[in-house]
Amino acid sequence: MKPNRRRFISISATAVAATAFFASGVSAKAMPAKLYKWRGQAMGAPAQISLYATSELQAETLFKKCENEVVRLENIFSLYKPDSDISRLNATGILQNPNFEFIALLSRCIGYSKITEGAFDVTIQPLWKFYNDHFKHNVETPSAEALSTVLPLVGSDKIKLSSGEVSFQDPNMEISLNGVAQGYLTDKITQILKQAGFENMLVSMGETFASGQHENNRKWVVGIESPIEQTKILHSEELKNLAIATSGGYGSVFSAQGYHHLLNPKTGLSANIYSSISVLAEDSLTADMLSTAFYIMPQHEIEKVLHQFPQVKKIVFVDLVGKVTELIT
Repeated sequence: MKPNRRRFISISATAVAATAFFASGVSAKAMPAKLYKWRGQAMGAPAQISLYATSELQAETLFKKCENEVVRLENIFSLYKPDSDISRLNATGILQNPNFEFIALLSRCIGYSKITEGAFDVTIQPLWKFYNDHFKHNVETPSAEALSTVLPLVGSDKIKLSSGEVSFQDPNMEISLNGVAQGYLTDKITQILKQAGFENMLVSMGETFASGQHENNRKWVVGIESPIEQTKILHSEELKNLAIATSGGYGSVFSAQGYHHLLNPKTGLSANIYSSISVLAEDSLTADMLSTAFYIMPQHEIEKVLHQFPQVKKIVFVDLVGKVTELIT
């Protein structure tokens, strides 16, 4: 099994705003007459693009280009594909002649791991598999002894990286890029649309980026769902040329005892500081990485490293009882 991805962001905060989104949508430099929409899956998460086009052919051509980009990047980063670069690395502990984008993204991940003192760590996959396998057959908490056999496999400092090879210090290690690949893909799709001349758009490939605004100068509105009542929107944000990414342990739960997929790489235990945390940043990749890292970190530790991320504009915390607080940078 592979980690499931679910969305924490609604495209709008209210039904009225949702109607406005689908009625107004995305424009290029001049607002064409008809809205075209694409919906599908990307990196294991629901995905969508909306834009106005001058013809169905124009829209279909552009959506096909985006679909091809999704497939191309899944062939590099997806755990769901056994022949992807990441799956081949995990299977053998070594990957020769890796794709340059794989090297670049993995290098950035290692850098973020150092800055966050290990809160963000792509080598978390053995821990995910440990809990997933355990709770398939047991209801009781796994023992500390069993957990201690897995923790030595975690640590980005155990990745050996060069332009021609990626390898693990221990061949039993594995990585997951699920805390970053969706943001990377969102940025890539946004780039394709901008190169095609579209300035006002909303792209959601597991994480969400809003460029420009509606044709009547309204900003895009997204809603952060309530971790407690997940059919309700707890908080809304207006976005203009900003990305938002949300992490919450309730998105993928191992057991009713509070074990979920957002694991502290240092302790091996599920983090329990917040219900959810959202990061608004100038790019989706940064928002995606840091929402994962910051979910593990107490707020005072987040504040200590924020100066290293000038592209972050706001953090939205939802505590364990559903209270929302904001940190504007």
